[in-house]
Amino acid sequence: MRRCFAPTAVLAATFILAIAGRTERVQASTINPNASTAVANYRLTVSGGLPVPDANIDGPQVVAMVAPAGGVVPPTNADGTQGSPLTVLSDSSGFDASQLVVALKDATSSAGQPEQLLGLVFFGKGLDASGVLHFSLSIDKALAATPPTLVSSTPGVTITADPVAPPTDGSGGTTNPPTENVPEPVAFVLWSAVAAAIALRARGVQRARLDAARIA
Repeated sequence: MRRCFAPTAVLAATFILAIAGRTERVQASTINPNASTAVANYRLTVSGGLPVPDANIDGPQVVAMVAPAGGVVPPTNADGTQGSPLTVLSDSSGFDASQLVVALKDATSSAGQPEQLLGLVFFGKGLDASGVLHFSLSIDKALAATPPTLVSSTPGVTITADPVAPPTDGSGGTTNPPTENVPEPVAFVLWSAVAAAIALRARGVQRARLDAARIA
């Protein structure tokens, strides 16, 4: 079953169109821009869990550096737009999978080196203390045998890669494929749009509560 992801899905399209035309983004060098992508699986847990994001939050709740930079490669949709590089796997628990927002940032460090950051926001209910986000990432195919490392800079957050299956055809190993994917889409927004996404989401929740109060 697929459910409409509003208003965040609409926000993603709006900000990608509005910001991409007037904001210069620093791109990290990709490992092999002509290669097709592979998939790597990861598990994210948080000591003590994560609360519902505050209305005044100005960035992702979880930030992880991708090593090497450029290792995460968003897939290209049929219409030529970028899709979300992250897919929630079916054994995840403790959060609302349909409310997860993903942001990817290619930038340059203060030392002049390319870097790539993955950001997550757990709308809806946050992440329970016992919850786990098991997810797959679209990565550069050159890294199929040695998936990128996700180094969390958020206190309490641990992200570990699933074991890589031994290669069977000489082309390098890949992580074990998921048995089932959560059918709801995951929103993918520009890093600079995360704060606006949260603000819009907060207004939507407030309007829903007011509407419920009027009906009551």
